[in-house]
Formats: sequence, C-alpha cells, structure tokens
Amino acid sequence: MFFGIDYLVDPSSVAIGQSVAVIGAGNVAMDVARTALRQGARNVTIYARSKHVSASSDEVEFAQLDGAELVYGKAIQEIDGNGPVFRTAIFDEGDAVVGYEDELDHVSCDTVVIAASQQAKDKLVLTTDALVANDRGLLEVDENGMTMMPGVFAAGDVVSGPSTVVHAVAGANRAVAGIMSYLGI
Repeated sequence: MFFGIDYLVDPSSVAIGQSVAVIGAGNVAMDVARTALRQGARNVTIYARSKHVSASSDEVEFAQLDGAELVYGKAIQEIDGNGPVFRTAIFDEGDAVVGYEDELDHVSCDTVVIAASQQAKDKLVLTTDALVANDRGLLEVDENGMTMMPGVFAAGDVVSGPSTVVHAVAGANRAVAGIMSYLGI
C-alpha cells in the first residue's frame, strides 16, 4: 500500500504487481493509474466514492484510454491483506448518494494506492495574517509566484488547487524564477 504522491515520486522503485486498486478519483489518482499501467500493471481500477470525480475530464479520458477502469460508488472501509474493502453506494435518481449496501465488497489486488484528499491544507493561511487566500481558500500570488507577504513564494496545489504534477512543476518553475529575481540573482 502506498499514498499517491509518495508513489509518483519514484514509481520505478516499486514492484506494484499486475493488479492495482487506486482509491480516489482526482488528478493524482489519474496520474497514479496511468503511471502504474506504464510500469507494467495489467489491471488498474480507480474507485470513486460517488458518481462525481474531481479530476479534469481530460485526465479521466486519458486514464481510460490508457486502460484504467473507473468504478463509481465505492466508499473505502478498510484495507486488508488482500486489498481494499468497500461499501457500495446507493444512488437516487439525481445520482446523489443516499446510503450504502450492507454487504461489503472485498477486492483482491497486488497493490493499493490511496490518492484521496491529496489537496493543500489551509492552516498556514489561516494562522498567518500577511498571507491572503481567495474565496476558494487558495493562496493569492503575483505573476512571479510571490504571496502578499514580501519574500514568501508559493506554487502548486496551494495556489492553483488540485491539478496535475505538470501544472505544479510549471508553477514551481515560475516561483523559482521569481525568487531568483527577488534575490537579484
């Protein structure tokens, strides 16, 4: 079992086996699924709690085109020695979850990757007066990645919200250039 971000740091160092269960349906989950397939997994299943996914539609489409399966309505209960154990959601006519089936669904797999709730926490923003957050709770930065606190720079999910690793790296590159300029280097 791995956490999504930890797995993505160095996926080639992990022997994931043939069957992978990805818990969560955001952009990190899609990155994990596609990477696992590229690393040799034959069956990768992404489990979403509801019928709504937070990943961009492009990321979902790319993961499915690469061969990942997306299963909706699976709320994780535990992970045992064989894999994840879910409760299956019951949906109303508007696709809202109205309850869960009593019977547990045990899924057998080689590897479980948890890629749920991989979003930035706002504790620093809430406890530092000079840092300003927008109405979405994201840090406000200028075009160079500097926050409203001079000399403090930010990038990635805390600035743009959950997105792809590529977007986070682009933001980090922009912030590094801003830092260099700020320091006169």
